[in-house]
Amino acid sequence: MRLSRLTVLTLPLVGSALILASCATLSKEQCMVGDWQAIGYSDGVAGYYADRLSLHAKACAKAGVAPDYQAWERGRQQGLKQYCSADNAFALGRRGQPLNSVCSAEVSQRLQNINAQGREYYALSNQLREARNQLKQYQTEYIKLRDGEMLNFKSEKEARARLLSLPARIRRLRQQIADNEAQLESLKRLSLY
Repeated sequence: MRLSRLTVLTLPLVGSALILASCATLSKEQCMVGDWQAIGYSDGVAGYYADRLSLHAKACAKAGVAPDYQAWERGRQQGLKQYCSADNAFALGRRGQPLNSVCSAEVSQRLQNINAQGREYYALSNQLREARNQLKQYQTEYIKLRDGEMLNFKSEKEARARLLSLPARIRRLRQQIADNEAQLESLKRLSLY
């Protein structure tokens, strides 16, 4: 297929425009409606920094609309009350996400500690999931080898050695799983802030 010179020159421009459009923080319609307090509230709930307004200003400049800083900041401060809560700090951590440094100095350190507990919970949950998956693989492999399958081993001696090593590996994984479950339970109790 042969493309015309105009098509070849236009494609990168269209692609760039699409990329830039996808980076806009607000649509033209949102800029035109201009409910800056609601926009600020949404940004606050999401934990955005104050420089988010400059991105909105760039997005809305194309529509000829300037943001209302005071209404936006009023809404953002209301939204930050929800973002800067212990429940949200822990919930973000449980998803593996850090807490942005947008909260007041009075509560910031406490919330960072709660978020760290949530991230520890997240890491332990991942370890537990991986250990359970590995346990299933070992158990399946053990059953197949016990029943005489060679799997990918070159000799019966290699298969037998692997068969004999699997019970110890399975025991260690079961212990690791029990330890991880106990740690998670402990974190649940501690995280009642």
